[in-house]
Amino acid sequence: MTERTLTPGPFTALSDDIRDHGLAIVQTRIERVPARYRGTICAELTGCDQPATLVTIAATQVTEEGDNAAGIRFARADGEIIRIPACDTHRIEASHDLYFALTGRTRPDGIRAFDLPGQHMSWT
Repeated sequence: MTERTLTPGPFTALSDDIRDHGLAIVQTRIERVPARYRGTICAELTGCDQPATLVTIAATQVTEEGDNAAGIRFARADGEIIRIPACDTHRIEASHDLYFALTGRTRPDGIRAFDLPGQHMSWT
């Protein structure tokens, strides 16, 4: 299984996955996500009663937002970002479940789950 990739700088690797696979899997701490996109309990399909600590989302495009700034467009349905809240234990399953939900296919080797710990994110 491919490890998560930390992205403290430019979104080059994220853009590469979008180009190669049509999307990139992004995970970020739940407190960084607006309240309307949070979940309080892990959404693991087999059932989990642990509090959600991460949100798993799919990036569909990296955009240039000006000097030294980039933006991310996320997969949406009915205007809402498609996401899976997950606990730390089920973060890997969440990335596979999201990929399957969006594509109908098992997540292939080579698709990473990106962690954006130091990135400022705007959720408009």
